[in-house]
Amino acid sequence: MQEEEKNNGMEGMSVEEMFLGIQESYQEAQQRAQEENRAFARTEFFRMDKFGTYRLRVLPIAPNPDGSPARPGYEYPVHQLLLELEKPTTGNKPQKMYVTVTRATDAGYSVDPIETYRRMAVEAAKEAGDEKLAEKIAGGSFSGGLKYNYGHCLYIFDLGERAKGVQMMTLSHAQFKDLDERKFKLWSKKLAKNPSYPCPVSSVYDAYPVEIEKRRNGAKTEYLFSIDNESDPEPLTREELAALLGAPRIPEIIYRYTRYHLGATVEFLKQCDGIYGMRLMETDGMKEVIQQLSDELPKEDTSSFSFDRRTKDNKDNIQDGTGISLDDLLEYYDELRRQDLGDKTEEGQELRAMIRSYIEQEALSVRVTRSTSNRELLELIESEMEGPKPTDTPEDTSGEEEHRLAETEERAGRPRRRR
Repeated sequence: MQEEEKNNGMEGMSVEEMFLGIQESYQEAQQRAQEENRAFARTEFFRMDKFGTYRLRVLPIAPNPDGSPARPGYEYPVHQLLLELEKPTTGNKPQKMYVTVTRATDAGYSVDPIETYRRMAVEAAKEAGDEKLAEKIAGGSFSGGLKYNYGHCLYIFDLGERAKGVQMMTLSHAQFKDLDERKFKLWSKKLAKNPSYPCPVSSVYDAYPVEIEKRRNGAKTEYLFSIDNESDPEPLTREELAALLGAPRIPEIIYRYTRYHLGATVEFLKQCDGIYGMRLMETDGMKEVIQQLSDELPKEDTSSFSFDRRTKDNKDNIQDGTGISLDDLLEYYDELRRQDLGDKTEEGQELRAMIRSYIEQEALSVRVTRSTSNRELLELIESEMEGPKPTDTPEDTSGEEEHRLAETEERAGRPRRRR
């Protein structure tokens, strides 16, 4: 009977016609190849590791495979938090590791453990009459709180190294608003002359370079934004548009939440219980939220959190751009300066732990010693990231000049500086 039903469904079709009916078209094959390539593509993350001026070409958001717009504009908003975790150790010196997590609700899940914990912890502190603790927990991570940082992610070309191709960068909300205000100011001028002028920072053919100057202002690091509309626009080539179309979609990267992130979050919140003097992780409310999120995560996700940096999941976390960045360190340092918090404070020691982790993460040769301040360590890191500076002095192979310089500096009572 079943065989007859199958034959009835193919009635009137020859074997050749059956195969011809399922042949893949060129467009279908091209779309499938692009989707497979995106799945294995490694995203390059743009970092402003050096002081100076960066010239960038902001890229538009790629359309959906069917040609429909994915989202207007050029950026996606995201809420993220850098988790500081104390590693189990047998020694007296605590060791820290850091994991960046995206808010789970941004990734499309119904609950977020950190948001839930934050709300419960603030309520518990207020009930205990500790308004100062409640304010601390409700605040940002720089003050020991649990509020997510709000940023904006976009794709760019570094015009100084355009051959690197598509790179992702993250702007703080304040930086994005600065750029957005400049964009609208320039756009309104363009529209007065041409009512159909497209976006002056991200359109395909008519966008101008965006310049970001990273500089020191005393002990503070500043980022100054401008749009170079005195230069010619930077049109995108057909090849560059194809590369953008073939790049992983931004939401696939920034709205990524796995069992690794959930495991790190659970461990982080358990440590928060100890810091805040609470036992919220033992409550039914927190257990239910964690279980609900675990049930919603894909069953095929077999990742897990571990304090061992050598595990594949930890390495993937760093490679995906969710480790510590130099900008994170500089921003934290600037925040401590604004609050007049020195290296010996608890916050200053936390920054030092972050610096240690960054040096290990990037395999740098910078040594952390007791006599080296946090600012000096950051300067050493920046110097190593920038590489050796060019010099007009020819190399002295005899070593006599080095010996003479050493004697001169010893007589002057100054330590030698290594370059």
